[in-house]
Amino acid sequence: MLLFTHIEKCAGTSFNEVLSLTYPRYFHVTKNQYGGNETRNDLTFNQYKKIIRYFPSGIGGHSVRPYLDFLPPSNRITFLRNPLERYLSQYNHMLERGWITSIDDFLNKSFYNNFMTKKIAGTNDFRLAQKLLSDFVFIGNSNEYNKSLNYLQDVLDVKLIGSIERKNQRKYTTNYLSFSDLSTTQKLRAEENNHLDIQLYDQYILQNPVIGNYSDIISLRPPSKLRVKIMHKVNKYKKHNIINPIRLS
Repeated sequence: MLLFTHIEKCAGTSFNEVLSLTYPRYFHVTKNQYGGNETRNDLTFNQYKKIIRYFPSGIGGHSVRPYLDFLPPSNRITFLRNPLERYLSQYNHMLERGWITSIDDFLNKSFYNNFMTKKIAGTNDFRLAQKLLSDFVFIGNSNEYNKSLNYLQDVLDVKLIGSIERKNQRKYTTNYLSFSDLSTTQKLRAEENNHLDIQLYDQYILQNPVIGNYSDIISLRPPSKLRVKIMHKVNKYKKHNIINPIRLS
C-alpha cells in the first residue's frame, strides 16, 4: 500500500489524480476540519483503521503525516519543492483568498516557516525529518515533475496512468509575487524562515542526481475516456460516502 504525503504547493493535486487513475482503490483523504498545516487535521488511528477495511492500494493527502507511528513504514512517497518558490506560492495563494494582507504580514507568520520540515516531522525538528525521509521509497521534485514521474515508474515498476496536464496551476500571474520581487531584507527573512526546508531540499533533491538522469518528456499511459468517467464516479463515491463520513465522525 502506498502512503502519499501531500505537501501544500508541491504538485500534489496533479499527482493525486495520477494515483487515482492508476490505482482505483487509492483513497485521497481530503476532508479537513481545520485549515492550513494544522496537526489537528492529522489522520487518526481510528480513521486509518476504518479506511483499511476497504483494502486500499494507497492512501494520500495533507493529513497523511510520516510521523504518525501507526502508519506502515513501507512504500512512502512525497514531493518536495524549491523552498523559496513554495513559500512564495503559498503566500500568493493566501493573498488571493484574503487570508493574508501583505508579504511583510506573511513573513511575520511563523506558522508558515519551514513548512515542509514540519509537514514531515510535525515540528521544526530537522533530524527527525531526515530520519523519517530515509524510509521513503520515493521523494520527487515538483520542480522536475515530469522527470520525477518517470523515475517513480521505475521505483514502483508500474506504468502510471494520467494526463500530462498539471492541475491547480495559477491561470493569471499578473500580480504574482516571486522571490526576485522581494527587497534584500525580505529575501533574507524568507531564507531565514525556511532555512530547514532549504537544507532538506538540498540533501534530498539537489544532492541526489537520480531524478536529473530521467527524461523531461513524460511517459504516462493516457487514460481512456471510459476510465476517466468511471474513476470520476468512483472517486466521488469514495469522497462522499467513505472518506467524509470517516473524517467527520
